[in-house]
Amino acid sequence: MNKLLLSLLSILFFSFSGCKKEKAINIKDVNIIPKPVELKTGIGNFELTENTTLFVGRFDNLQNRFLEEIKMETGFQLKPTDKVKNNCIDIQLVENLAEEEYRLLVTKKRITIKSSASAGAYYALQTIKQLIPVDANESKVYAVPAVEISDKPQFAWRGYMLDVSRHFFGKEKIKEVLDFMAELKLNRFHWHLTDDQGWRIEIKKYPKLTEVGAWRVDYTITDESLNDWWGRPLQKVGEEATYGGFYTQEDIKEIIAYAKERHIEILPEIDVPGHSKEILASYPEFSCEPNRQFYVATGGVLGDNALCASNPDTYKFLEDVLGEVMDLFPLNYIHIGGDECNKSGWKHHNQCQNFIKEKDLKNEHGLQSYLIKQVEKMVNAKGKNLIGWNEILEGGLAPNATVMSWQGEKGGIVAAKAGHNVIMTPMEYNYLDLKQGQSESEPNIGYSEALLSTCYNYKVIPEGLNEEEADRIMGIQGNLWTESISDWSKVTYMTFPRLFAVAENAWTSENAQSFDDFVERLQAQLRKMDAKGIRYAKSAFNPWIHQKGNGKSIEITLESELTSPEIRYTLDGSEPTENSMLYSAPFTLTETKTIKAAIFKNGKRLGDIIENTFPIHKAAGAKVVYNHPFSAGDKAAKELALTDLNYGQIEVDGDKNWQGFYDDFDVIIELDHPTDIEEVVINTLRLTIFGIYPPMQIEVYGSIDGKTFTKLGDTDLSDKALIHGRNRIVNKIPCSGSGLIKIRVKAKLIDLIPEGHHKVGDKAYLKIDEIVIL
Repeated sequence: MNKLLLSLLSILFFSFSGCKKEKAINIKDVNIIPKPVELKTGIGNFELTENTTLFVGRFDNLQNRFLEEIKMETGFQLKPTDKVKNNCIDIQLVENLAEEEYRLLVTKKRITIKSSASAGAYYALQTIKQLIPVDANESKVYAVPAVEISDKPQFAWRGYMLDVSRHFFGKEKIKEVLDFMAELKLNRFHWHLTDDQGWRIEIKKYPKLTEVGAWRVDYTITDESLNDWWGRPLQKVGEEATYGGFYTQEDIKEIIAYAKERHIEILPEIDVPGHSKEILASYPEFSCEPNRQFYVATGGVLGDNALCASNPDTYKFLEDVLGEVMDLFPLNYIHIGGDECNKSGWKHHNQCQNFIKEKDLKNEHGLQSYLIKQVEKMVNAKGKNLIGWNEILEGGLAPNATVMSWQGEKGGIVAAKAGHNVIMTPMEYNYLDLKQGQSESEPNIGYSEALLSTCYNYKVIPEGLNEEEADRIMGIQGNLWTESISDWSKVTYMTFPRLFAVAENAWTSENAQSFDDFVERLQAQLRKMDAKGIRYAKSAFNPWIHQKGNGKSIEITLESELTSPEIRYTLDGSEPTENSMLYSAPFTLTETKTIKAAIFKNGKRLGDIIENTFPIHKAAGAKVVYNHPFSAGDKAAKELALTDLNYGQIEVDGDKNWQGFYDDFDVIIELDHPTDIEEVVINTLRLTIFGIYPPMQIEVYGSIDGKTFTKLGDTDLSDKALIHGRNRIVNKIPCSGSGLIKIRVKAKLIDLIPEGHHKVGDKAYLKIDEIVIL
């Protein structure tokens, strides 16, 4: 039966169904992600019941998948049959469709799937599962709407990466990853198996990699208000390494088989020559300092973590290890990392410097290129191809290498123009460990920002490529690095809903994409996640609260990444409802208020209630005299900078509402009139990865004559000052004073950043946004 005849029959069926006055399917009620290439709706539904049969025809390998996955959705199992009849799912083998392409026709009597390969039929199953209504498990009516779908992917590589080195997740959790990937028609699982903080795969020839390299001293925190990855204490002599784990080779084989059933290939990553502290802890002979005691890193590492690139034994080690890995994984690619390789050890190692001269290499970048090219020969000798992060371009790219471009698009563009295949995964769009909402409203996991809309609207094919070069873009993937993601609920929170956006960007052509349409379809999928108890971020459905002070009042602006959102808010401390004030334009606060805001649609709240309090305090607009200078380039408006009612965000690049100080803090606030005070509140920023710390101590003095100052209060912050992390520190100092005309605030900075911290030896930096006088 050709396509034209099939279409005519479906039209006739829908027409006859219409005569029975059955309900026409509204296309807005069909919430498939990723969006299909072609979708037509009909009339009525096919109802899945315990009597529904399954005819797999020549797709015997799919029978178990259909039986198991439909049972997971409905609670009952289809009945296999060798004959197509009514109330049946019929899978037909046809010619001339691509491997992952499928046709799906749902009528009242039957579901028909056509494909030329099992992958296409399996993706049709995922579409059927998404067509089942959200409330089906409550109503126990599993009605699949009448549709006709023609579908195939835009890109061959549609991936998701999970870092299991920074935090280990066992094989059952990896199977959960594969399950949710399959549901979104993703087909490449990038498994980041090794890094400074842990080696996660059994290697028979080098047992210490898992005996030693898989374990570190446990400094794990689960508190989502803290983030101390960069600057955790180093392992000390005698400390026991208890945190970690690894996969046996039997585990790996089991997971590979599980993935294969779901038409997912697994890309293993063994990250070398940098990011290798766990290797050096296991086998220090592969370092440039073989007599040194190395430890598996407890947190972030930038230096002293590279293999010795001039040692012949290093290359033998890599050949052995990569050989075992490649023998395990059937995919014709292996990822060897190649990123962020700290080359300082090579620069100061006589043997490496002599090796550079001997091999006529230009510099340390050339040495890394030499190593990568040798590794590629090992990989190619096993009939496989090498993938590396875009740093493998440094010093010259290996002949057959594929580049995974993460530092923006530039590396991918350069590689494509040079004739190499490319997988696009630029961090500002596809790094799922970046925060996904306004920093103040997000848990303190991740950093920077990659919104759902940003992720969705990424154009995979960069501008400036011709047709031949564009064809070298294999696809995209979303990457989840787990430095601050210590448990499974954080994994799902950071993954969803952005992985839906990655999946649609990978499957659906750019000209068929619409963020507004995507958001509508997404809400149905999120309700299914609610029903399953899966944690996800509601950030895209939360309002953003922006403020701009002028020393007297604060202008408030509410916005969202959604188009024309219905934002409701309150100023009286109550929670907003569908009847609360509707935001339409910026408004002004002239007294301290707590704003609570949320987005509504059709009378229902979509996301969370976002709350923020903006103090308009007794020193608002007062002149500030600086006894010690502040750093240039931070906050402008000099004399009012700390009293202008502008409050800083935790992590916003270039936020000028934070004023910086390298010297001890000492300012005098000149009040307009004699003032009684009870408390001074000073907000300081903690971003220890950049050397920004709260002070050790704060003192407050008051003067009634403008000349003589009396101490009103102080606070000792030494217990807080040296804690690592990235967050706001609110310092409240009780201060009782009457008739004051001047207030002096002094703060003692950390002198030099101590051992065990990321910026050890540097001078600490203080950032303050406002001195609030109450």
